[in-house]
Amino acid sequence: MSNLYWPIYKNLEKEVAELSNWVHFDDQQLSVYSVKISELLIRCSVEIESISKDLYFDNGGSPPEEGDLYFDTDCLKFLDEKWKLSNKVVIPSSPNFHFENESNKSLTPLHKSFKRGTSGSDWKKAYQAVKHERVKSLSNGNLGNLLRALGALFILNLYYKRETFSLGKDSAGNTLSANCGSDIFSILVHKQIGHDGNGDYMKNAEFDKSIYYVDWTHKTGAEFQKNMTAMNQRINQLFFQHPKILKYISEHDVAKYEGNLAWDVLGQSEYVRILQQAQKEIPIKSEKLEYEARINLHDV
Repeated sequence: MSNLYWPIYKNLEKEVAELSNWVHFDDQQLSVYSVKISELLIRCSVEIESISKDLYFDNGGSPPEEGDLYFDTDCLKFLDEKWKLSNKVVIPSSPNFHFENESNKSLTPLHKSFKRGTSGSDWKKAYQAVKHERVKSLSNGNLGNLLRALGALFILNLYYKRETFSLGKDSAGNTLSANCGSDIFSILVHKQIGHDGNGDYMKNAEFDKSIYYVDWTHKTGAEFQKNMTAMNQRINQLFFQHPKILKYISEHDVAKYEGNLAWDVLGQSEYVRILQQAQKEIPIKSEKLEYEARINLHDV
C-alpha cells in the first residue's frame, strides 16, 4: 500500500523550513501570526485528522456503533492508550531554530491532543479557532501552534510508516539518524541497556518519551535467549547434582531457604568453577547478536 501521508508531510515541512528563512524562529517570535501560518496550521491539522483515523483502524479500532468517528476523542485517545503518544518527544533541530526555553527545545505535541475544550492541546484549539473564525482568531495561527501541530504530524507519520532500521553490531544505536527523515525535527531513541534474568527488555526513564528503541533483532535475540536458557538449566543441573548440595538438602528443609543456596553451601571457588563449566559446555555466543531500532509500540 502506498504511503500518501509522508510526501504531504515533507511538503509542509519544506514550507515551514522556507518560512524560517524569513522569520527568525526563537522564543520571542513564536507568537508571530499571519494568514500563511494559519493556512499551514490548518493543512497540518487536516492531515492529523486523516492519518489518525487510518492509524485507528489499522491498529484494531472499531467503527462507532452510532454517530461519527472523531479524530481526537476517539482515534487519538485510542492510539494514546496503546502507545503513550502524550509522552512522545520531538526536538526542533533545524539550524534555523534558535530556541533557548526548554519548553520550546523539547516538545510533546500530542499531549492532551485527544481532549477537547480548554483541556485540549494549544495547537488543536488554535486549529479549531482559525478554521471556524479566521479573521477573529488570526492570532491563533502563530508559529508556536504551527510548530507543535507539525511535530504531532511528524510523530503520527513515523508510527504510520513503522520502519525498522538495521544497526548490525551497533548496540548503542549511534548509526541511527535521529531525524528519521525530517529536516527540522529529531527524536529521542531509547538505547539498548540489556535484558533481565527473565529475558525482558530493560528500560530507563527515557523509554516512554522515545519514539524508537534499540534492541536485539528478533532472530539473533531468540537464539541468544535459547542459549542462555540452556546454559542456566545446565548450571542448575550441575548445582543440584553436586554431592555437597545433595547432602545439605537431605539434612535441611530448604523450601523456605533465603539467599543463594549454591553459593552458601559450595563457596565462591566451587560456585564459579561450575558457572565456568556450564559456559564452556553451552557458549552463549553474544558476539552473534545483531541490533535494530524499532518503533516504540510499548510491546516489550
